[in-house]
Amino acid sequence: MKKMFATATVALALSGITGVGYAVGLASPADAATPSAVTTAHRTASHPLRAWLRAHRRTVARHVAEISAKTIGITPKALVAALRSGESIAQVAQAHNVAAQSVVDALVQAGDTQVGRAVTNHELTPAQRSTIEAALPALAAKVVNHVFA
Repeated sequence: MKKMFATATVALALSGITGVGYAVGLASPADAATPSAVTTAHRTASHPLRAWLRAHRRTVARHVAEISAKTIGITPKALVAALRSGESIAQVAQAHNVAAQSVVDALVQAGDTQVGRAVTNHELTPAQRSTIEAALPALAAKVVNHVFA
């Protein structure tokens, strides 16, 4: 699980906001269909981590929801229900008297921890680590402030 989260963090940081919808896991089951082999080969060739993220988006979404919900002080199910009703994570946090920046900081800290482990395990280079760590705060802020309705 931790290895998947580290790789997902890398994928999210490199894919930008296009990965945010997948990160929260609000895609319908119809969206879960696998693309054709030609499309997959093309996407994999252009960005290898996107294929991995597409295949593991529910695991990534679960981690984001768990970290965010724990920071806010609610259950992940309550958070997901609020997101499905059209609220952002920041709005849910505000409703529970928690600063949105606290959630962003928690996501960044979790991502930094996992990226550090990936470097220690030689899955990432130190250069990749610095690139990812530089991108994480902006990406986490986008995830926290995004409305999925």
